[in-house]
Amino acid sequence: MRGNVPQKIQILKFVGEQGIVSVGDISRHLFRSDKFRIVRSTLYDLGVAHIRYRNVYGGLWYIDNPKLFELLGTYYPKLPAFEVTPIYDHYILHYLELNRIRSVFEHSRQIIIDEWWSEHYMRALPPALRVKVSNPKIPDAVFWRKKPDGTRQQFFLEYERSLKNKERYEEIFSIYARHPDIQNNNVIYLCDTPDIREELLAIEQRMARTGKFDKAGLCFQFFTLENFYENYENEQSKKEIINEDNHAMVQNAGV
Repeated sequence: MRGNVPQKIQILKFVGEQGIVSVGDISRHLFRSDKFRIVRSTLYDLGVAHIRYRNVYGGLWYIDNPKLFELLGTYYPKLPAFEVTPIYDHYILHYLELNRIRSVFEHSRQIIIDEWWSEHYMRALPPALRVKVSNPKIPDAVFWRKKPDGTRQQFFLEYERSLKNKERYEEIFSIYARHPDIQNNNVIYLCDTPDIREELLAIEQRMARTGKFDKAGLCFQFFTLENFYENYENEQSKKEIINEDNHAMVQNAGV
């Protein structure tokens, strides 16, 4: 599909799906890092909204004109009906990291991503479709991996930049454990620090010991963000990221 769609619409699609992006995010995802000027000029020409933000080179970009979503729909009629949403400062760094995570997954030669739904994408879905993935927790992303036999496997992705309180995690973990599509450890938590990972592991283990999981040991995998990038961005690595049995995201990763 991408080859038949103008470059400017591919750029617009990434902005629409992710919600808020940097020029570097788009260059990394769709092109190469040296396409910065082309991407920025295209965003200006399209009329995508722009704000300065800290030390992000080129600032941040997001869609605040509903007509751009209408334009996007003419090329991608199966996209959900995106709406203009406010930008909250305390979520920006979270969104930017998820942009990078998505690009690293989709460019890796170690896994074939067949489809990717961002949180922004899922919030735009009709309720009947959204409930199939949220139920009621909306993940940071849902993606489908294409397996060697041609079938697909679904994964739920959460990026933890900071810790929530213990009670909130127990609630979220319980929701995931009841979800009919959770199996073979297909909920992946990428943790900003080792301390966050250790805390989430401890909560999961405590809940399993006390019988709060219907599917103890079958739901979650916890990795540090550093470990994820080391394994996915290093294309020389021969480590298996998702093994053929679909029981582990990272094999021999030292975690």
